[in-house]
Amino acid sequence: MNRMFAAISDLIFPQVRCLGCDEPRNITKGSALCDACAIELDSLRIPEHACPHCLSGKKAGHGCAYCAGGGMQYLDGAFAPFMYTSIVRQLIRQLKFGPVELAASPLASAMVLCVSGQSFDSLVPVPLHKSGERERGVNQSMLLCRLIGKQTGIPILNALAKIRRTKRQSSLPGDKRAMNVRDAYSVRDTVRNLRILLVDDVRTSGATARECAKVLREAGASSVSLLTAAVADGKEHHDGSR
Repeated sequence: MNRMFAAISDLIFPQVRCLGCDEPRNITKGSALCDACAIELDSLRIPEHACPHCLSGKKAGHGCAYCAGGGMQYLDGAFAPFMYTSIVRQLIRQLKFGPVELAASPLASAMVLCVSGQSFDSLVPVPLHKSGERERGVNQSMLLCRLIGKQTGIPILNALAKIRRTKRQSSLPGDKRAMNVRDAYSVRDTVRNLRILLVDDVRTSGATARECAKVLREAGASSVSLLTAAVADGKEHHDGSR
């Protein structure tokens, strides 16, 4: 119902404001950002000094605390274009809670570039609990998957189900988040011997991604890597942290 309303609204009231700065502008249909905000978005890419394995920030010459603490357990790699701040945060909030589906476009296009040259068998979206999806009207991870799939040709496999409603991760301290999502996901399709690219909007603590990767590996997936639109600093808290 929410998606139908959004589609009708787009026809009657086409997008006339930049999703980054909210200023009125002459807009090209299908565009989410004005030129200035598009330039700012590009400046928020993951820095070169980030850990090459998990993309967390680290000091030159020092090891990665996130990896050393088990942050990449069950995951073979991580890909993301942006840091979770400024315009990136605004786009993800609009995608997640709007829902403004146009906000997915610049994020998905940047995500595609991150996995250029990589080989995967399936895109698997991180699922919402059925009650949560009814409330939001859309699963932002599935929406990103659809756009990424169109651009890459990688098929979408809706292999995961969230079988238990959990507390919002952002309401919990970091050491409680893994317990919050433990046994909250199950595999509902065949993933044996598949190279999976798990897709989500933001990675903060990584507890959700690790739990999803765990059940996929236990079901026989040959590898599981994570693709998100953004990576948040370990100190970051936001609505819907994963």
